Amino acid sequence: MALAPRVSLMPPELGERNRQLGVQRGLRLTMFAVAMLVIVGIGATWYYSISASLAAAAETSRTAALQAQKAEYQEVQDAMSDVAIGAAAIQVGGSTEIDLLDYLGKVQASLPEGVRLDVFKIESSSILTAYPQSNVPLEGPRIGTLTFTAVSPGLPEVPAWLDRLTDLPGYVDAVPGSVVRLDDGTYTVDITMHINADAYSNRMKKEAARADQIGKSASSSDDEETDK
Repeated sequence: MALAPRVSLMPPELGERNRQLGVQRGLRLTMFAVAMLVIVGIGATWYYSISASLAAAAETSRTAALQAQKAEYQEVQDAMSDVAIGAAAIQVGGSTEIDLLDYLGKVQASLPEGVRLDVFKIESSSILTAYPQSNVPLEGPRIGTLTFTAVSPGLPEVPAWLDRLTDLPGYVDAVPGSVVRLDDGTYTVDITMHINADAYSNRMKKEAARADQIGKSASSSDDEETDK
């Protein structure tokens, strides 16, 4: 069935006006949406700016508080620095130390029963001066020379003595000197022995390590107090 024809009785000018009003409403809605987006963007920017300022102020306040707490423990920090400096000085100053009494006892213990030390002398390097090295090929590096005289009740077995000396810490080599028979029937033997860095006692190194550990413990305690 065909539809009945429809005829608009509105003037053409009125239809054109309605279309213009629709376009104007669309433009107004678009402008309103744009304005809202601008307002939201400005608000978000302001919010993040304020948040950043507050965070910066809080961090500045926290830093100032930490500095104030650190100042309260300045004496502890100064003491820690003194301990660290002292530890370094101890280690450097004692780096070339040889415990003479201990080494003398070890030399005496290496001698056969009945043999005693009569003269004992040592020349060694210092923290400022290196010990002169031998120009003889195959001789090992040394940090000092021991010269001692042993007294034996009978004719000494020098090769056996030299073998015993090889067990001493820092032993490099040993050379026998003269063998002299005294009026009372005893014999004296001069021996020159070279030693290397293994002869150092390292006592000061241990003390320096202990002092350094004390400094680290104090530093750790100070940091814990500051964090609180």
